[in-house]
Amino acid sequence: MNEDNTNRANPLTRRTAIKCGSTLAVSGLLAGCIGQSSEESASSPTPTEEQPEPTETANESTPTEQSTEEPTYTAELSPVGEVTLEEPPTNVFTHFPWFADMATALDRGESVNSVWWDGTASTLEYFTAGLDGVEIAWRDRTDAYGFSKEQLYEFDSDLHLVDPAWVTTQDNWAREDVDEIAENAGPWLGNYYSSFHQSPPKEWTDDYEYHRLWDVFEQVGSLYGEQSRYEKLRAVHDDLRDTIEAGLPPEDERPTAAFLSISADLSTIYVLRLNAPGYFNAHTRPLGAVDAFSDEEWDGAFKQVDMEAVLDANPDVLLALWTVTDAVDFEQLRQNLNEDPVGRELAAVQNDRVAVQGTRWQGPLMNLFQLEMTAKQLYPEQFGAWPSYENGDTYPEFSPDEQLFDHQLVADIISGNS
Repeated sequence: MNEDNTNRANPLTRRTAIKCGSTLAVSGLLAGCIGQSSEESASSPTPTEEQPEPTETANESTPTEQSTEEPTYTAELSPVGEVTLEEPPTNVFTHFPWFADMATALDRGESVNSVWWDGTASTLEYFTAGLDGVEIAWRDRTDAYGFSKEQLYEFDSDLHLVDPAWVTTQDNWAREDVDEIAENAGPWLGNYYSSFHQSPPKEWTDDYEYHRLWDVFEQVGSLYGEQSRYEKLRAVHDDLRDTIEAGLPPEDERPTAAFLSISADLSTIYVLRLNAPGYFNAHTRPLGAVDAFSDEEWDGAFKQVDMEAVLDANPDVLLALWTVTDAVDFEQLRQNLNEDPVGRELAAVQNDRVAVQGTRWQGPLMNLFQLEMTAKQLYPEQFGAWPSYENGDTYPEFSPDEQLFDHQLVADIISGNS
């Protein structure tokens, strides 16, 4: 973090002490859910690769006196700054799915009191179906998009895992409102604009830095007092990334790919950047495939195109978002592509390389599985072929030799058996 973040006002709340850049009283699916619109016109903050380190305050003692000071749980994340809890949170508001994923990975899913979109749980269940003992404890705690100040008071959460800068862009929310919730209910922690390196609202720009998915996870793990689980899962992730990097073919032998959100009836098609910065692309960027739309320019996270534009790009592989969710009927999509006079001319359709995807709203668990899945879809010769998919399937049961990371180890870490 910048040194500027170390000398902030520290308003005390009922549960927390918060240090922040200034006093912190402190989109349906397809187009809307691909990413929020880019209406904010602030200048871009400077991206950073610095990794904020979690801070632990342990009981201290001297040779003559034993301290009775209780342990604290501290995280530091832009744009809020430092957040300290006196005890791990048991009642947590998340809204966006990646934080609910993080809580599940830390075996603290029961603490989540609300998540937006009822497809979140089913999507994570698709990926984690083979992990014995791992349950989506917040499965029935989904809610509508958006929330009010009154709703947050009703939840009475220990922690709000939402970016307060993003909250101030929503209807009926201003800076003084997020300040009020932080002071009277519980603190905020989140970094929405790192998802695809969009500019935050102008009033937050000076306090904003971009963070990577697994670094955000580290800070959440610190607040839950689950540094050990985080570190073990991070080691799995790092090993997976090493495996992928070692197995990638030379750049001139890699396929072209289009990253699309496409309706089953082909009426709406949105193209997304394949290798963009941000954690929305944390499962595609490390794979280094050639973006079939790399010559296209647009503002925001996505651009609407038609089937002729897809044929002009003519990708070797078509990665179709939302197709392991209930949002898109993959079998119908594949049939319609084969029957469409333009779609059936696509190389990806002719070669049966239209591949299912989950969502970009990934936390660490979904990221592990989507990295493995997409590696197999793009590079079957290097990492093993991805099997065909039918609606309602769960994640394939790969043998240990076929897995790019140890699935059982992940289950054991979450359940506390490793």
